[in-house]
Amino acid sequence: MRVADNGITTQGGKMGSELSFGLAGRRAIVTGHRGGIGSAIHDVLTRDGVEVIGLDLPDFDLSATDTVERRAAALIGERGVDILVNNAGITVLGSVLETSLAETERVFRVNFLAAYALMRAVLPGMVRRKKGAIVNIASDQALIGKQVSAAYGASKAAIAQLSRSAALDWAKDGVRVNCIAPGSTQTTMLETVIGDLSARYPDRFPVSSADAYKGATPLGRFADPVEIARAAAFLASDAASFITGVILPVDGGGTAQ
Repeated sequence: MRVADNGITTQGGKMGSELSFGLAGRRAIVTGHRGGIGSAIHDVLTRDGVEVIGLDLPDFDLSATDTVERRAAALIGERGVDILVNNAGITVLGSVLETSLAETERVFRVNFLAAYALMRAVLPGMVRRKKGAIVNIASDQALIGKQVSAAYGASKAAIAQLSRSAALDWAKDGVRVNCIAPGSTQTTMLETVIGDLSARYPDRFPVSSADAYKGATPLGRFADPVEIARAAAFLASDAASFITGVILPVDGGGTAQ
């Protein structure tokens, strides 16, 4: 085991080695924890000794935004949480004219309003304790535009801007708010999107092979969900104690082009 100056420890010497982020004993909420990036975040935090409260379907409907704040506050109780990771997200393909207001509202309910409500649920306790870390999971589309992704991209840009503003509002109270902008990540959602793009827009996206899409990333591959999860754990940890208001691309160089 090697202990770095920043308090993060590593076990083993290869890329797949487990990392420890010094989070043992803390309590976290992670949304969308039953699949994809959320599952990886849940597992990374749990292995680090964090008590994780997962919010996901079917038992917790994040689109029911009128009840999210109240239900989350009841779950965390007076003890509160030290970490909130707003990860859950849904997508819809289409231009402005192809995406109805109802579809757009559904995307914003899960991707933005639920995250907003959960921040309202956890912030009072964090402010009382003068410590807390919120990590919002956006997308590279918070930073760059993509075709036929108007509603999804706008929702992710909204969560990025929320992160910046909230970071300034609560810095004096010791609460840090950061945001991760993942690039293409090997998840079921990505596989579905690649197939749907080719099926619906064959003139613009004629190839449905994942390998063709990997070529658009400078590192030449998709992210593994655990790579996004480790970034989230880092931002939640004391190793990132002087980092707040950051939108961190974890995208293999995609937004650098």
